[in-house]
Parts: sequence; C-alpha cells; structure tokens
Amino acid sequence: MASEDSTSLDGILEIIREENADKIGILCLNCLIVRTRFKELDNFVKTNNIRLPKDKELTKLDYLDYISAHFYEKYKNIKELREIYPNCLSFISDMLLKDNKIEKYLNRFDFISKYELIEVFSDYCADLNISVFDATEVDESIYNLDLYLTKKTPRLRTEAVIVRTGADMDNESYKNIFYLLNESSRISHWTILVTTPRGIYNIGFDRIVADMEKLNVWLYVVDPIHQRILGITKGKKSKDQDEQAAEKYIRKLPREPIRAPSRVVKFSEYDFSESDSYNPKKFSMYEILPKDEALEKEQSLIRKPKYRELFRTLLVIDQKSGLPLVTYSREDLETDKELVSGFLSAMDSFVSEIGGSESMNEINYKGFNIHATYGKWIKLALILSNPAKKSLKERLAYFLKDFEERYADEINLFIETGNTRYFDSNKITEDIKDILDI
Repeated sequence: MASEDSTSLDGILEIIREENADKIGILCLNCLIVRTRFKELDNFVKTNNIRLPKDKELTKLDYLDYISAHFYEKYKNIKELREIYPNCLSFISDMLLKDNKIEKYLNRFDFISKYELIEVFSDYCADLNISVFDATEVDESIYNLDLYLTKKTPRLRTEAVIVRTGADMDNESYKNIFYLLNESSRISHWTILVTTPRGIYNIGFDRIVADMEKLNVWLYVVDPIHQRILGITKGKKSKDQDEQAAEKYIRKLPREPIRAPSRVVKFSEYDFSESDSYNPKKFSMYEILPKDEALEKEQSLIRKPKYRELFRTLLVIDQKSGLPLVTYSREDLETDKELVSGFLSAMDSFVSEIGGSESMNEINYKGFNIHATYGKWIKLALILSNPAKKSLKERLAYFLKDFEERYADEINLFIETGNTRYFDSNKITEDIKDILDI
C-alpha cells in the first residue's frame, strides 16, 4: 500500500466508490464483511500480505477499507488486471469472494426458504392490485410455474412467474429455467423471473440481463438483507401466447389466490422504487458504501427474529447413539431440562411416529409441537410452542444439510471417540439463530 495516511486512504476509497457513483449495487461488500468473522478477515489479510496499522483497533469496516486500498494499488499498477476487470471494485470483490470462508457469507444475501421468497414477492404483487395464485400444484409439467398472476385493467392481464433462490441458480439448473421461461410465454401475457442477489452472482449479472432481455422477461431481485425489491429488466408482451392453452391452464389454478389485492392493508414490508427500476444500466453487481451510510443501514434494519416467540429448544442428536451433540434453548426462558431429558428418554418409543427418513415429521409431546428430520449422521428435534409453518420447516431442513456439511470432521471424530467437545456450541448457537431466524 502506498500510504497509510488517513487522507490518502479516504481519497482511494472515494475513487473506488466513484466508479459506480450513480449505480445501485446488488451485493454490498460492507454487508458481506460485517457478517464475516474477525478470524477469517485476519486470515485473508495475512494470505494476501495486506498491511494494517498496528496501533489502531480496527472494526470490520476498517478491514474493508485497508483491503480495498491494497487491491486498488495492484489494480492501478498492473495493466493485465485492468484488461481483465472493468473496474477496481470488480477486482476487489473477486479477490474477496475467491476466499472460500468469506464466499460462504453470500448465503446471507439469499432466502433459506423458497417459500419465504414467494411470500415476499406475493406481498409486493398484492400491493400492486394483482391477484397471486399458487401454481406449484398445477398438473402441467411442461410449464412448472411457481406463481401465476392476474389483474383486470379492465381486460385480464396474466403473468407467469418462476421463483428461484440462489441455491437453485447454478449453471445446470439455469438451462432449465431458460426453457421454462420460454415455454411459459405461451400461457401468459408476460413472464417473470424472481431471484436473489446470490442468484444473480451465481449466473453473472451481465449474462442474466442479456438472457432476460433476449427472452423479454421481467427480472426481479429480492434482497433480504436490505429488505428491498429491485426491478432489473422490463419484459415485453408475449407474441407467442396461445389463448386456448392459457385458458386451459387458468382453469387448473386453485379457486382462491394466496394473495388478493387489498385497499385497506399494505402487505409488503420491502421497499421498491419504480423510478430506479427497469434500466439495467442503473445497476451493478457490487457496491461499497461509506462507513457511516453502511452502519446507518444496518441499524435501520434491525428487527425481531421471525420465529423467536414460537421457538423453545433445538436438539442436534447423533443418530446411532441417540446422544445430543448440541442443545440450544431460548435464552429468555429457563432451560426446561426436564422437558429435554424426558423427550430424549422417550425418543425410542417415538421412532415409529417420527420415522427415520429424510422427510419432516411432527408429533406432540407434553403440549409442545416437535418437528423432527433425519440426515445421514444426525437427527434434529425442534421443540415449539405451536406448529411450524412451511418456511420454518424448510429452514430446519436447510440447517440439517448445512450442519452435516460444515461439521463433517467433528461428527466423524465424535463417532470415533464419543466426545462432544469437538463441537463449538457458541459458534453453532449463532448458526442456529441465524438459519432458523430465532
């Protein structure tokens, strides 16, 4: 780095931000770094030989400043980098996201539950006086839609919607999405793709914009971190619509919409700016905000966890021995040790009720609802005061998959030794809170 003088550092950061001064970034690097652990940032800094001031206690956003300045100097001085990357911000972002530990935090820019993504977009549509129908049960595999929208203005206007989380957006599945969008233009006036910042990152911003414009598709990005909906591309009316096929499809829809327009209640809690939408040139894949602005946004979005009142206890249990590897109960409730130990003792007798498959199963125990699911090595028992909604069940299934992947080494050590000390309960507790939104 040329200098650690604060004026020089501020000047470099301003130059980097100026590259995308009038654009809306889909992935905020400030948000990414704030969610990264200090240990992972220290490892990144060490690996890339980034100098930090030794006489200053740094925040995570300070780390981002020095990381940005370090890669700015490289970008400025190496011609080959300027030929590869369109701007310095792209280079900084690429270097950060090549780190596997940091890259995993892109999951925070996504919805764990596809059902929640559908709910958020449905609320937005209802506020636009659009009726939203669940199309997932329609027996038309050639279309395989998630939602179907209708609006009378005064003639009936229809829209076919494909919804995909980032986890659903890889290169292989994207080919199928492309096919479904093309086919759905036969049964609707317009077609829509709804995804997340992680979904856009997986495919690439320029590529997906070019594809959606080619298909005349409306592209929306739903951002759970900033609680906003971005309209990226503006679709055109289908020239391929087959009225008979459309009428046949509409007759197969459920009789009642999952969201109906309301003149009294505003459904959506997400922000949408019409003036900033439907012009891809207004958007970029990444952004870095000034620290004050980034902190202000973080503070403004603090909210109560969605399932906190419902949650009681989560047990992570070894399948073979039946021993709990991790137990977490809500902090503001006294841990009901009797409830937990009683459930574990009765676990064997519940096997026939709970099952032993990967499916989600439910039982009632002493007035509490227990949702259980099985993986390869572990089983989870989620104890709630009331039955779980579909979105929480999807979150539980995600936690199971994530836990077995992330802690595979620790699970194998437990299998060999029977010792649970390999599991960092503090770290796992944070994962539980975040993934289950409790």
